[in-house]
Amino acid sequence: MTIQKQSAVLALFEAGVIPSEKMSAALSLLGLKPDKQGWLTIFERLLLCFGGCAIAFAVIFFIAYNWADMSRLSKFTLLQASIIISVFCYWRFAHTILIGRLALLVASLLVGALMAFFGQTYQTGADSWQLFFYWALLITPWVVISQFSTLWLVWLSLLNLSLVLYFDVFHSVFGLVFDSENSLSWSLFGLNTIALIVWEICSQKIVNLTERWPQRLIALVSGWAITSLVIYTIVDESENSFSPLFVWFIWIGLFMWVYRRLRTDLFMLAGACLSAIIVVVSMLAKQIIDTGEEEALLLLSVVIIGMGAGATYWLKQVHEEIES
Repeated sequence: MTIQKQSAVLALFEAGVIPSEKMSAALSLLGLKPDKQGWLTIFERLLLCFGGCAIAFAVIFFIAYNWADMSRLSKFTLLQASIIISVFCYWRFAHTILIGRLALLVASLLVGALMAFFGQTYQTGADSWQLFFYWALLITPWVVISQFSTLWLVWLSLLNLSLVLYFDVFHSVFGLVFDSENSLSWSLFGLNTIALIVWEICSQKIVNLTERWPQRLIALVSGWAITSLVIYTIVDESENSFSPLFVWFIWIGLFMWVYRRLRTDLFMLAGACLSAIIVVVSMLAKQIIDTGEEEALLLLSVVIIGMGAGATYWLKQVHEEIES
């Protein structure tokens, strides 16, 4: 509807129905241009978010800078007091949704700082992946009750980071099923795909999770993981397993069906098209390299241009359908 509104206003302006001095008012009336109050609300929320994060990082950097001058008791007292104050602010300002959520976000960040300082002070000898895993585990109740997309993404990022660090130490946990070199990519794909499915289901029932940008970020990680697995299978001559390609076909088929038929999302469809183009081009490039026919590189460039143009045309058609 946004494009139709813009086209209608532009047509009326060109026809002289809407004078130039009334153009701004017409755009604001149709919601195409934020008014003064809208801009103030945006800046107020941005400053509130930046301020909350600044407080959390200020406490962390203050302790880090004065590490040698502060006693153990003073360090932990400051951190624990900051966490308690943040939780109290959540309880006190629970009726003000954004302030309450930011208070829990600050408390969650400080929990990680507390765990890091504890490990540094007492030299627990734990692996780095354990820090992020137990950090995510401890803040899980706050993540659930907050219904805050940003905090959910922080929690998921901690799990992803703990996976990366875990495989950096142990290299494989699914060695009986998947190649140890690809275990990390398989794990990231599985974790983020499950997270995407759960988020899409919850977003239909929880109003506070209806924003689309978190799902898109999660889909980027999921799509990157499975696409990289397919490319590795294509490029590596020693790789005889076709399971990544099989899973990719299932993934992209379901992905296109869900975000075209059930919940149309142009960003998701564009990402799926990009993944398909990358996989097809990788297959053709590998074939050209194996055969040594350099003339076929011209064909490869034509395929890239053709697939890119076709995807653009189709996405444009979908966009017009959404706006109609």
